[in-house]
Amino acid sequence: MADFYTYRNEVASKRRKRKMFLVLIVILALLCAGAGFFWFKNSGTPAPAASAEPVAATPETAPTATEAPTATPAAIAEPQRIVQAVDTAVWDKSDAVEQTIDTEYLNTDHRMVAVPMLGTVTKDYFNTVTFAGDSIASGLGIYSTGYNNAHYATYVSAGVQTFVNNVSVKNAVTGTTETPMETIVSSQPDYLYILVGTNNLVVQGSEDSFLAYYERLIDMLREQLDPGVKFYIQAIPGVQEDVVASKPGLDNTRIATVNDLLANMALRKGCYYINIREVLTNPADGSQIDDYATKDGVHFNAAGYHAWADYLATHTVWDRRSVYSGENPYYIYGA
Repeated sequence: MADFYTYRNEVASKRRKRKMFLVLIVILALLCAGAGFFWFKNSGTPAPAASAEPVAATPETAPTATEAPTATPAAIAEPQRIVQAVDTAVWDKSDAVEQTIDTEYLNTDHRMVAVPMLGTVTKDYFNTVTFAGDSIASGLGIYSTGYNNAHYATYVSAGVQTFVNNVSVKNAVTGTTETPMETIVSSQPDYLYILVGTNNLVVQGSEDSFLAYYERLIDMLREQLDPGVKFYIQAIPGVQEDVVASKPGLDNTRIATVNDLLANMALRKGCYYINIREVLTNPADGSQIDDYATKDGVHFNAAGYHAWADYLATHTVWDRRSVYSGENPYYIYGA
């Protein structure tokens, strides 16, 4: 037992020595810090004057009572500006500036600027829609697509000139002989869907004239319709592969190029572009899907127009007037 107590006392003694050593280290550090602080404080203050007694001035340095000052106020240099004065007349104005950014849309792929798939509007949405165009567009009103309450200004063999020149033609849906512009304006739509161009493309090399007439058509409609009307430019769909043999202008590659031009025109004119080719044609070559084809290889059958109608219902831009099937995809903005 004596050995155990001896060992315990030795351990306790070593612990006390370590504690005392640590305490001494801390005290020494505090003393060094205090000495350093006082040294830094005293060395930073200026030394006092050697003598407080006045020193007699020598004749060379002591001015007399009547001596004039050595400098006049005019001789004192003016302070210099660090920042140069600004001539506000140079920039404080609202003159027109030269355009430095090219705002023309020339090479945009029509698939990249088309309205994407969003919420599905109800069929009531199309009650205030007017479809304008040629006989291809008339199938939306002839077949039971559910859009029978929409207005149609669609005409057989119509081109864009038919609308601009206000030619009297027969409506392919209603059978009424009328002038297209008057029909469109009298319908006063909320949304105007335009599809025209297949008949124009039958003639080769008419792209520039076609686009010029198309832009003129949009300008004329904007002048006569309510400013809040939304314009949808629908893509010109492709045709069957063998159509090009009898109508060389209706080459599917050319149709795709013209759609690029239409998409660029839609951007310039503030319209929306609807790529109905996405549902009606084959993605590989842009030709008409066989299941939707008719004998002429240009128009569509009932199945094609139903697919077309469903595509339009899922590709609209947001509008507070729209009612959606199921949950409103824009509920965060308010319906």
